[in-house]
Amino acid sequence: MSNEPRQERAIRTREQILTGAVEVLVEHGYAGMTMQRVQSAAGVSRGALTHHFGSMTQIAVAAVDFIAENQSAEIRGAIAPETSMLDAVEVIHEITRRPTFVAGLQLWMAARTEPALREALQPGAHRLFAELRQTLAPFVGDVDDEQEVVVFLDGLLSLLRGLAIGAVLRDRPDREKQVLATWLAAFAPSPRT
Repeated sequence: MSNEPRQERAIRTREQILTGAVEVLVEHGYAGMTMQRVQSAAGVSRGALTHHFGSMTQIAVAAVDFIAENQSAEIRGAIAPETSMLDAVEVIHEITRRPTFVAGLQLWMAARTEPALREALQPGAHRLFAELRQTLAPFVGDVDDEQEVVVFLDGLLSLLRGLAIGAVLRDRPDREKQVLATWLAAFAPSPRT
Protein backbone atom coordinates (compact mmCIF):
# COMPACT_ATOMS: atom_id res chain seq x y z
CA MET A 1 0.00 0.00 0.00
CA SER A 2 1.21 3.49 -0.80
CA ASN A 3 2.47 5.88 1.85
CA GLU A 4 0.70 8.70 -0.01
CA PRO A 5 -2.03 10.18 2.19
CA ARG A 6 -5.56 9.12 1.23
CA GLN A 7 -6.69 12.66 0.34
CA GLU A 8 -3.73 13.20 -2.00
CA ARG A 9 -4.40 9.85 -3.69
CA ALA A 10 -8.06 10.80 -4.14
CA ILE A 11 -7.11 14.14 -5.70
CA ARG A 12 -4.59 12.47 -8.00
CA THR A 13 -7.12 9.79 -9.03
CA ARG A 14 -9.77 12.42 -9.74
CA GLU A 15 -7.31 14.35 -11.93
CA GLN A 16 -6.41 11.13 -13.79
CA ILE A 17 -10.09 10.52 -14.48
CA LEU A 18 -10.64 14.07 -15.69
CA THR A 19 -7.54 13.94 -17.89
CA GLY A 20 -8.84 10.68 -19.34
CA ALA A 21 -12.28 12.21 -19.89
CA VAL A 22 -10.75 15.11 -21.80
CA GLU A 23 -8.77 12.67 -23.96
CA VAL A 24 -11.97 10.75 -24.73
CA LEU A 25 -13.86 13.97 -25.57
CA VAL A 26 -11.09 15.07 -27.91
CA GLU A 27 -10.80 11.68 -29.62
CA HIS A 28 -14.43 10.50 -29.69
CA GLY A 29 -16.58 13.55 -28.97
CA TYR A 30 -19.43 13.66 -26.49
CA ALA A 31 -21.46 11.04 -28.35
CA GLY A 32 -18.56 8.58 -28.04
CA MET A 33 -17.84 9.29 -24.39
CA THR A 34 -18.50 6.17 -22.29
CA MET A 35 -17.61 5.14 -18.78
CA GLN A 36 -15.45 2.31 -20.19
CA ARG A 37 -13.50 4.67 -22.46
CA VAL A 38 -12.93 7.16 -19.64
CA GLN A 39 -11.86 4.35 -17.31
CA SER A 40 -9.40 3.00 -19.90
CA ALA A 41 -8.00 6.43 -20.78
CA ALA A 42 -7.58 7.30 -17.10
CA GLY A 43 -6.00 3.95 -16.22
CA VAL A 44 -8.17 3.49 -13.14
CA SER A 45 -10.42 0.72 -11.86
CA ARG A 46 -14.18 0.81 -12.37
CA GLY A 47 -14.59 1.19 -8.62
CA ALA A 48 -12.30 4.24 -8.54
CA LEU A 49 -14.20 5.80 -11.42
CA THR A 50 -17.64 5.28 -9.86
CA HIS A 51 -16.37 6.35 -6.44
CA HIS A 52 -15.57 9.80 -7.85
CA PHE A 53 -18.29 10.08 -10.51
CA GLY A 54 -21.67 8.37 -10.57
CA SER A 55 -22.66 9.31 -14.11
CA MET A 56 -21.36 10.46 -17.47
CA THR A 57 -23.01 13.84 -16.90
CA GLN A 58 -20.98 14.30 -13.70
CA ILE A 59 -17.79 13.37 -15.54
CA ALA A 60 -18.61 15.67 -18.47
CA VAL A 61 -19.35 18.67 -16.24
CA ALA A 62 -16.23 18.07 -14.15
CA ALA A 63 -14.17 17.74 -17.35
CA VAL A 64 -15.40 21.12 -18.61
CA ASP A 65 -14.55 22.71 -15.27
CA PHE A 66 -11.15 20.99 -15.34
CA ILE A 67 -10.46 22.31 -18.85
CA ALA A 68 -11.63 25.81 -17.91
CA GLU A 69 -9.50 25.93 -14.75
CA ASN A 70 -6.38 24.86 -16.62
CA GLN A 71 -7.03 27.29 -19.46
CA SER A 72 -7.71 30.16 -17.04
CA ALA A 73 -4.44 29.52 -15.23
CA GLU A 74 -2.63 29.41 -18.55
CA ILE A 75 -4.19 32.69 -19.68
CA ARG A 76 -3.33 34.43 -16.41
CA GLY A 77 0.25 33.20 -16.66
CA ALA A 78 0.67 34.32 -20.27
CA ILE A 79 -0.68 37.86 -20.01
CA ALA A 80 1.78 40.30 -18.50
CA PRO A 81 0.84 43.83 -17.37
CA GLU A 82 2.54 45.38 -20.41
CA THR A 83 0.63 43.15 -22.86
CA SER A 84 -1.60 44.97 -25.35
CA MET A 85 -5.26 44.10 -25.63
CA LEU A 86 -4.68 42.59 -29.08
CA ASP A 87 -1.84 40.42 -27.76
CA ALA A 88 -3.98 39.35 -24.78
CA VAL A 89 -6.87 38.38 -27.05
CA GLU A 90 -4.46 36.50 -29.33
CA VAL A 91 -3.25 34.47 -26.32
CA ILE A 92 -6.86 33.61 -25.51
CA HIS A 93 -7.48 32.84 -29.18
CA GLU A 94 -4.56 30.39 -29.29
CA ILE A 95 -6.01 28.55 -26.29
CA THR A 96 -9.43 28.36 -27.96
CA ARG A 97 -7.84 26.76 -31.03
CA ARG A 98 -6.82 23.68 -29.06
CA PRO A 99 -8.73 20.41 -29.24
CA THR A 100 -9.57 20.63 -25.54
CA PHE A 101 -11.53 23.85 -26.08
CA VAL A 102 -13.42 22.29 -28.99
CA ALA A 103 -14.16 19.28 -26.76
CA GLY A 104 -15.74 21.66 -24.27
CA LEU A 105 -17.82 23.19 -27.05
CA GLN A 106 -19.13 19.71 -27.87
CA LEU A 107 -20.49 19.52 -24.35
CA TRP A 108 -22.18 22.89 -24.83
CA MET A 109 -23.84 21.56 -27.98
CA ALA A 110 -24.97 18.41 -26.19
CA ALA A 111 -26.43 20.62 -23.44
CA ARG A 112 -28.87 22.04 -25.99
CA THR A 113 -30.93 18.84 -25.78
CA GLU A 114 -29.94 17.64 -22.30
CA PRO A 115 -31.42 19.92 -19.62
CA ALA A 116 -29.44 18.33 -16.77
CA LEU A 117 -26.17 18.89 -18.60
CA ARG A 118 -27.18 22.46 -19.51
CA GLU A 119 -27.98 23.26 -15.89
CA ALA A 120 -24.72 21.73 -14.71
CA LEU A 121 -22.66 23.67 -17.26
CA GLN A 122 -24.10 27.11 -16.45
CA PRO A 123 -21.97 27.80 -13.35
CA GLY A 124 -18.81 27.08 -15.34
CA ALA A 125 -19.94 29.43 -18.09
CA HIS A 126 -20.45 32.18 -15.52
CA ARG A 127 -16.99 31.51 -14.05
CA LEU A 128 -15.44 31.66 -17.53
CA PHE A 129 -17.08 35.02 -18.17
CA ALA A 130 -15.87 36.34 -14.78
CA GLU A 131 -12.36 35.06 -15.50
CA LEU A 132 -12.34 36.75 -18.90
CA ARG A 133 -13.58 39.97 -17.31
CA GLN A 134 -10.82 39.82 -14.70
CA THR A 135 -8.14 38.96 -17.27
CA LEU A 136 -9.12 41.83 -19.57
CA ALA A 137 -9.86 44.28 -16.75
CA PRO A 138 -6.62 46.22 -17.28
CA PHE A 139 -7.78 46.99 -20.82
CA VAL A 140 -11.42 47.83 -20.15
CA GLY A 141 -11.46 48.65 -16.44
CA ASP A 142 -11.77 52.41 -16.87
CA VAL A 143 -14.78 52.31 -19.16
CA ASP A 144 -17.69 54.40 -17.89
CA ASP A 145 -20.43 52.08 -19.11
CA GLU A 146 -20.31 48.63 -17.48
CA GLN A 147 -22.99 47.40 -19.90
CA GLU A 148 -20.66 48.28 -22.79
CA VAL A 149 -17.97 46.09 -21.23
CA VAL A 150 -20.40 43.18 -20.72
CA VAL A 151 -21.61 43.37 -24.33
CA PHE A 152 -18.01 43.57 -25.57
CA LEU A 153 -16.96 40.50 -23.55
CA ASP A 154 -20.04 38.52 -24.61
CA GLY A 155 -19.26 39.40 -28.20
CA LEU A 156 -15.62 38.41 -27.82
CA LEU A 157 -16.52 35.03 -26.31
CA SER A 158 -19.05 34.41 -29.09
CA LEU A 159 -16.49 35.36 -31.73
CA LEU A 160 -13.84 33.07 -30.22
CA ARG A 161 -16.28 30.16 -30.01
CA GLY A 162 -17.32 30.72 -33.61
CA LEU A 163 -13.71 30.84 -34.79
CA ALA A 164 -12.97 27.61 -32.89
CA ILE A 165 -15.88 25.83 -34.55
CA GLY A 166 -15.00 27.25 -37.97
CA ALA A 167 -11.41 26.04 -37.62
CA VAL A 168 -12.68 22.46 -37.63
CA LEU A 169 -13.47 22.85 -41.34
CA ARG A 170 -10.96 25.45 -42.44
CA ASP A 171 -7.83 26.08 -40.44
CA ARG A 172 -6.79 29.66 -41.16
CA PRO A 173 -5.07 31.06 -38.05
CA ASP A 174 -3.75 34.14 -39.87
CA ARG A 175 -7.23 35.03 -41.14
CA GLU A 176 -8.64 34.47 -37.65
CA LYS A 177 -6.08 36.92 -36.24
CA GLN A 178 -7.14 39.47 -38.86
CA VAL A 179 -10.79 38.96 -37.88
CA LEU A 180 -9.96 39.47 -34.20
CA ALA A 181 -7.89 42.60 -34.85
CA THR A 182 -10.64 44.10 -37.02
CA TRP A 183 -13.32 43.24 -34.47
CA LEU A 184 -11.29 44.72 -31.61
CA ALA A 185 -10.65 47.92 -33.57
CA ALA A 186 -14.38 48.28 -34.18
CA PHE A 187 -15.84 47.18 -30.85
CA ALA A 188 -13.31 47.47 -28.02
CA PRO A 189 -14.64 49.82 -25.34
CA SER A 190 -12.92 53.16 -25.16
CA PRO A 191 -11.52 53.93 -21.70
CA ARG A 192 -12.60 57.26 -20.26
CA THR A 193 -10.16 60.09 -20.75
